[in-house]
Amino acid sequence: MLSRRLAREGHTRVVIAADGREALKLLASQRFDLVLLDIMMPEVNGYQVLETLKADPKRRDIPVIMISAVDEMESAIRCIELGAEDYLPKPFNPTLLRARVGASIEKKRLRDEVMRHVERMEHELETARAIQLSMVPTDFPSATPERPLEVYATLQPAYEVGGDLYDFFWVAPERLCLVVADVSNKGAPAALFMARSKTVLRLLAAELAPAAGDAMFPAELVARANEELCKDNPHAMFATLVLCVVDARTGEVTSCNAGHDPPYLVAPDGTVTRLAGGCNMPAGIEPAFTREVQQTQLIRGSSVFAFTDGVTEAMNERKEMFGAVRLEAALGACAGRAPQEIVAGVLREVRAFAGSVDPSDDIAALACRWGA
Repeated sequence: MLSRRLAREGHTRVVIAADGREALKLLASQRFDLVLLDIMMPEVNGYQVLETLKADPKRRDIPVIMISAVDEMESAIRCIELGAEDYLPKPFNPTLLRARVGASIEKKRLRDEVMRHVERMEHELETARAIQLSMVPTDFPSATPERPLEVYATLQPAYEVGGDLYDFFWVAPERLCLVVADVSNKGAPAALFMARSKTVLRLLAAELAPAAGDAMFPAELVARANEELCKDNPHAMFATLVLCVVDARTGEVTSCNAGHDPPYLVAPDGTVTRLAGGCNMPAGIEPAFTREVQQTQLIRGSSVFAFTDGVTEAMNERKEMFGAVRLEAALGACAGRAPQEIVAGVLREVRAFAGSVDPSDDIAALACRWGA
């Protein structure tokens, strides 16, 4: 009788199961938009069918309307608590049947549409993450007699995409440029501004390359990049960044800082010191930029470690930050090691400190060792 009423309402693709066991077999083999489930059935009752259905990740979103006699109201309520969408009392009221079946199917249609949209978004974000990670270099140079520099870096967005950046490239045969930056905000807007920042820095570095040997080269490059990032920036995005040029022959480091956490110098004996600087505003806020540099001499076997605040601001269950003191201890423990070991050692300490707390900020970390 129920199937005939459903047919009269236009629901022609109706499948009937004689008992709960057969219903479960049908549900496992076919796709359904709605299940009308009687509580009292042979073999497997309605409670068991409902519990099995809701425990299946692939089928738990199928709406279920329980069918109950009037004096089984408590059983119907129990089924709704177990995940049923609604219930229909016996005997069936045609108007109520039409309304509840129609509403349940419409909700299922809307839920499916939302899920398809979510799946599309997840796929697009996964693609965007892969593209963003492909924008940072992963071919790390090894030391040679002519260029005794080793580099390693990592980028770990907190979400699918993020705004942190690292980069390194030769601006002259003997001069390696290192960049670590942190874009304001997170997610897709930060990722797009990160891509813009990287492109601007690379293009300007190529334009200014003839002056790469000049002591003011890093400041000129950052100042010109700042001017470009201030243009066509209606959302007031900005980036803190530190840019270092390392002379592979002498170990001299010339750096310019735009509002970023200063890098560390890690000596082979475990001494950890911070580079001076960081008084300039972040890039992208104000076209005016103070052109100043800091110069430091590396000793053989020492490393430069640059990072974003996702390292020092990582939090644990007690809402404590990892902080500079723990970072300096981690760096000291890695003194004299290869850049990859330094980066891995720091991130290992950060993860151990955070415990079960998921990262809330992107992380970029770069280490460069000279004269090993």
